[in-house]
Amino acid sequence: MASKASASSHTFEVTTPSDREIRMTRTFAAPRRLVFEVLTKPEHVKRWWGVLSDDYVVEVCEIDLRVGGAWRWVSKFPRGEVTFYGVYKEIVPHERLVYTEIFAPYPDEESLVTTTLVEEAGKTHMTVTAVYSSLAVRDMVMTSGMEKGAAISYDRLEDIAIELVESR
Repeated sequence: MASKASASSHTFEVTTPSDREIRMTRTFAAPRRLVFEVLTKPEHVKRWWGVLSDDYVVEVCEIDLRVGGAWRWVSKFPRGEVTFYGVYKEIVPHERLVYTEIFAPYPDEESLVTTTLVEEAGKTHMTVTAVYSSLAVRDMVMTSGMEKGAAISYDRLEDIAIELVESR
């Protein structure tokens, strides 16, 4: 799937509300139950997470969607691979996910991510807040290309959610 902007691409915003936080907001042209599904089902995550071009593939997508359950995603691309993993701390279906996130090369740097979904008029507003151990780690993430990758990934997420709307 070639990278392209989605209808709601312009709604994506990244801010740093504190020295240890990154906040991303995005609106999707789909109901939150479908956005939640695309965020949490492996068959969907494999199609959007970290898939920045046709050369990227999510080879591993393990999700044990329960409090205390683990998740692990591995994306391969022309220059290597990336692995992220963590544990779910709170799950409110269709509304909220709280989980830890670890980038495999830095196993001692665990972040806490909170994702909230609010639906209004058939659209879903998502807020993702990641809290890091320090300003230095937050800044490393900010300069990693994360913002561009997240924008592309969220466009793909929206495309999948819209496909689900149209097929149901």
